[in-house]
Amino acid sequence: ALMRLYHHTQNRKYLELSQWFLEQRGKGYGKGVIWDDWKDPAYCQDKIPVKDQKQITGHAVRAMYLYTGAADVAAVTNDQGYVHAMNTIWQDVVYRNMYITGGIGAQGKNEGFGEDFDLPNESAYCETCASVGMIFWNQRMNMLTGESKFIDVLERSLYNGALDGLSREGNRFFYGNPLASAGNYTRSEWFGTACCPSNIARLVSSVGNYIYSTSSNAVWINLFIGSQVSVAVGKEKFSISMQTGYPWKGQTTIAVQSAPKKNYELGIRIPGWLTEPAPGDLYKYRDTKNAAMQVLVNGKAENFTTINGYAVINRKWKKGDMVEVVTPMEVRQIASRDELKQNNDRIALQYGPMVYCTEGADNNNGIWNFIVPEQTQFTVSYEAGLLGGINTIQFNAPVAIVDNDGYSVSTVEKTIKAIPYYSWNNRGAGSMQVWLPVNFRGMRMEP
Repeated sequence: ALMRLYHHTQNRKYLELSQWFLEQRGKGYGKGVIWDDWKDPAYCQDKIPVKDQKQITGHAVRAMYLYTGAADVAAVTNDQGYVHAMNTIWQDVVYRNMYITGGIGAQGKNEGFGEDFDLPNESAYCETCASVGMIFWNQRMNMLTGESKFIDVLERSLYNGALDGLSREGNRFFYGNPLASAGNYTRSEWFGTACCPSNIARLVSSVGNYIYSTSSNAVWINLFIGSQVSVAVGKEKFSISMQTGYPWKGQTTIAVQSAPKKNYELGIRIPGWLTEPAPGDLYKYRDTKNAAMQVLVNGKAENFTTINGYAVINRKWKKGDMVEVVTPMEVRQIASRDELKQNNDRIALQYGPMVYCTEGADNNNGIWNFIVPEQTQFTVSYEAGLLGGINTIQFNAPVAIVDNDGYSVSTVEKTIKAIPYYSWNNRGAGSMQVWLPVNFRGMRMEP
């Protein structure tokens, strides 16, 4: 909040107070005041000074707010101590403590972080506010460094972990966001501690703040969302509008509406999911395909320079120029590192930026006793009448059936349907899972 006041007023007292608050961390000032109740200073990221922190600890939402402010301070002051700490902690979160949905904070007992690689699915806490905080923090990290990998994580949290917290009608909410359910979990109208409804509401209403960013001689497109923006370039303007089928289709068109009479840069994020599920090696694609983004200007393939994960086009633009961006989309199977034991012998499905799940409502309430062999073929269909219009994934899978005698099992092939994770639980409580077994070893049997 103080840093926002600084950006709006340019009054350095807000920046200096922000720095002062950061510098008080890790000096033991909470002893006898806070820690008599909580006992553990790591719970509030107060065990050691912020600049010395290397691992994520404690309450997930409070951590996100603290590090969002720290990244903002670092972006203004170029304080390398905070720059280094923010990058180190970010790697600890994304490389060892983040769910495939972009959710964070596995534990309910402290609403936060536990041991590295301990990411249970059915008991996952993944507070909605924590996913919103991931969006705040990763935007600031992008502003600090200019690197697209932070927007890759922001997008993952936005379309999956955070959006799951809101029902299709907008009137029911998840506090926690599990990645598996036996049918005993549903969104609520309100909570005694009502941070999540207000937080997801303000995020949805402010999505426009995350689509673009600017630098001295460039506009950067971070998210593919229908919109328009106008940036002052001296006494002239660079104005563009964007139309897209994203995230259901990979075609985006950017139209130049006005441009300065000199060269100007347009940077378009190359989605990280084209080549990897997320930065780091916590998750990897089961296949070895590498898809490439295509960029055309006025119908012709455009050579671009890749800078920090963006396709940068530097040219003298004119009104009426059209930029077409194609991000190839296909179903990808995702596996986890072996250390993430809850996902051993399992895969998750992703299409574009969307993580998918199977839900009982689409599969005769039977979502546990099937497997997904490596060579499974997938079909993607847009279903306009389902859940407000979504892409669904269908595939044939071997399903284990318990015979009538109860002592033997046979298999039959059935068609399974998967839906985007964020859209589950909009048709009543039911079973759901994100991580699907690839063999019968870890499969849960249903009668």
